[in-house]
Amino acid sequence: MATGYPATLDVPVREKIPRDQAIMHTILAIVFYWLAAGILGFLAYIVAPIAIAIRVRSKGGDKFIEEDGAEFARYGKLFMAIYTYVYFLTDEAPEKAIESTVKVDFQPSGSPTWLHALFTQILLIPHGLVLGILGLAFIVILPWTAIVAIANEQYAKQFYSFVLNYLRWQTRVTAYLFSLTQEYPPFAWD
Repeated sequence: MATGYPATLDVPVREKIPRDQAIMHTILAIVFYWLAAGILGFLAYIVAPIAIAIRVRSKGGDKFIEEDGAEFARYGKLFMAIYTYVYFLTDEAPEKAIESTVKVDFQPSGSPTWLHALFTQILLIPHGLVLGILGLAFIVILPWTAIVAIANEQYAKQFYSFVLNYLRWQTRVTAYLFSLTQEYPPFAWD
């Protein structure tokens, strides 16, 4: 993982995926993937920075981190847990997964300004481009993972590290997007 960055993610490899869970998960992933990309993306990338900018402007950066940092860290954890579910890394509901298998840690720090919070999406365009290009691999990964999970009751291990590293990068971007850190996320593929 990107050493020292105040946002981390770890998910252990799943040894077995029960066939019935794999089938249900595949159906939910297909339906939810498009919803997640649309609705969650809109909320996280458009609405959240505006809400954060308003809060930072009204109370100041230090007070935002102190009073609201834990709340937005919880949103970030939930956001990442949803993606671990969609990408088959866990079969637990996101809220439950955060408490058990999905280890997401945000360490809110710094003192954001409202202007910086408002324009983080623009600052993150380079990350969005790289993650978008890497995300094209999921056109192959998701169907293959579903087939392997249904047929063998296992996660397609050749994709596990790719998916996990992609989500680790996304976790760092989320921390910056939610103004939980003012340290620009590294372009790191751990």
